[in-house]
Amino acid sequence: MKTKLPVRAAALTLALTLTLSPAAGAITVEEARELLRTHYIDEIPEEILSLPTIEEITAALGDPYTYYMTAEEYAAFQSGMGDTNVVGVGVMVEKTADGLLVISVAPDAPGQKAGLQIGDLIVAAGGTTIQEAGSPDALAALITGEAGTQVTLTFLREGQELERTMVREPVVFPTVTGQVVDDHIGWLNCSSFGETSGDYFETYITDEDEAADRWVVDLRGNPGGSATAVIQAVGHVLGNHDVAYVVDRQGSLGLWRPNPFPVEIPGLVQEPLVVLVDGNSASASELFAAAMRDYRYGLVIGTRTFGKGIAQNVFELAEGDAFKITTNRYYSPNYVTPDRSGVLPHLVVDADLADEVARLLCGVAAEVPSEDVLAIELVDQTWYVHREEAASGDYAPAFAQLLAALPPDTPMTLDGEAVTPAEAAEAWDVTYDSRWFADAADSPYADEINTLASLGVLLGDGTERFDPQGQLTRAELVSMMVQAMGYWCWESQGRAPFSDVTEEDWYAAAVDIAYNLGLVRGDETGAFRPDELVDHQQFLTILTRMGERSDLSVERRLEQVTTEELAAEAVQTYDAWARPFVVTAQELGFLAGPLEELAPHVPTTREEAAAMLYHMLDYIGILTPAVSETADGES
Repeated sequence: MKTKLPVRAAALTLALTLTLSPAAGAITVEEARELLRTHYIDEIPEEILSLPTIEEITAALGDPYTYYMTAEEYAAFQSGMGDTNVVGVGVMVEKTADGLLVISVAPDAPGQKAGLQIGDLIVAAGGTTIQEAGSPDALAALITGEAGTQVTLTFLREGQELERTMVREPVVFPTVTGQVVDDHIGWLNCSSFGETSGDYFETYITDEDEAADRWVVDLRGNPGGSATAVIQAVGHVLGNHDVAYVVDRQGSLGLWRPNPFPVEIPGLVQEPLVVLVDGNSASASELFAAAMRDYRYGLVIGTRTFGKGIAQNVFELAEGDAFKITTNRYYSPNYVTPDRSGVLPHLVVDADLADEVARLLCGVAAEVPSEDVLAIELVDQTWYVHREEAASGDYAPAFAQLLAALPPDTPMTLDGEAVTPAEAAEAWDVTYDSRWFADAADSPYADEINTLASLGVLLGDGTERFDPQGQLTRAELVSMMVQAMGYWCWESQGRAPFSDVTEEDWYAAAVDIAYNLGLVRGDETGAFRPDELVDHQQFLTILTRMGERSDLSVERRLEQVTTEELAAEAVQTYDAWARPFVVTAQELGFLAGPLEELAPHVPTTREEAAAMLYHMLDYIGILTPAVSETADGES
């Protein structure tokens, strides 16, 4: 359990809009400079602030979230965070080659009144099929039109072709929609966190609570939005818990919480919960997913999220224009930031199949063991997968992904008997590709290695082997770390200044990213030495730097290393530059064994690296094992 860090006595609710004193005309360059000097999260070099225009200054910052908006751009920005107004039938669709898949239905809209449901596949509008229309976009265009006019939609549901005629009307499509799916799953689709999103969560959960014994919150494609809204939404789901910690430019730690007082307010969702995410789930949606992960309140499914761990304030100006400035970094209840790393789901599956995986796991609870019901223990809940759906043509690919995503030793039973993913697949005649490494079976760290493999955090040598006893070069280590932390999806901030790394080298991008994040350094000659083997002290130093960058508690522990700890006999065998990192790694449980048995200058094996990487990711919270365990206490 992590040591609690001191926070401000008063809870912090970040003001999303701050109004400046009236000024004559739009903001000047000097006024913009002063706002940045005062409020930007990091100190800005004067050579950047001295640039002649606001656009040049913000471009030189390299921060895509800090920028000036004209009055028109600010109005568009504000409207993008709220409900959407359209004229049509009130369905949100995912465009596919076969038709338009309904992923949300607006309340009280023509589509809902006509009986359209999530999962329906629209194949024709007004008698024009998708093939005749020529593209999914062209078919979607046929659904909208003038208010008061009719449109007939043809759609498929469970293999049956249905047809409904609706009258188009103005529709307010809220940022959150909800309905009961499969007669027992409360399904909330949240496209962004706008001003009223928190209220929608409360309304839909309350309305659907009686019918729902499972819940799904779909945040795929959700770019974020209002901090206030996501704090409210988290509060409605799990109660009055800490949602996030924020750090300002002075390093002061503040708290976001639905109710600033530590009062016990229960959440509205007491049933098993699934959260769906993908690579476009960012910012506020990452805060929601991270809170559910840290409190083990929900099972997170999908792909690693976008990785935005910074918050902005919008400074409204006198002429209706505005300046959006990054003012804070934020961290989850377990002190881990999604910045660059995102939120790693408990089960990593194709984002397009995540909803199907969720529906499989949300099967009706079985009263007695059966050969037709697979019971899986994940995140302190029992989930029931039914053979009729899992082995069907529609769901078999999703079931195969589910089995492949399960870490080793996941408690799973079929007809009351414990089974492995491979045995479950064989019993139900479903093909699946295991992500585990066969050559890791005899390693003392097999579970750690294959857990990371099931999450896509650890890759092999290209031949479906991991080579546990192999030794790591510096190039291989950096590539492993960048893969593990999810840094690949971010462009580096420039080339690393190493004389022996060329742009054509297979590891060049990883080295550039790691260097610019402060994770690796060169030698006194400016060389990286990519082919040199990594010894234990080098590995522990880089590993702990990664933890420091992601987790406030690691950062604070490094600052608190004492002279006595550095003087310990086992620590003294390490070079002076490595000792603070070694002490911290030992204290926080990153090691794969006793420090006395980890010779500082002996090369690190791949299995040792995987085991220590696992322990570090587990501690900081980027990796949260899906198998049931006792959760940490509330922050």
